[in-house]
Amino acid sequence: MPFSFAEADPDRSAKEEMLRAMSDGELVAAYRETRAAARRARGARDMERIYPLVRGMKTILRIAGERGIVIAARADVSDA
Repeated sequence: MPFSFAEADPDRSAKEEMLRAMSDGELVAAYRETRAAARRARGARDMERIYPLVRGMKTILRIAGERGIVIAARADVSDA
């Protein structure tokens, strides 16, 4: 499930709690899935969908960083 956050998302704390409860592998998978969804939205020029997904990616990266995990953005077949 891709993670997205509205600008003033009332569910932000619950979503962040869910992300924090994930294992390292699950967190990386959530990032990859969210990034792939953002790339699809970009391809469709769906800006309304891209921004919340980018917020989701940034949140996942922040939480991963808190754990000392570096998630490198890379283009691969699963992102297309």
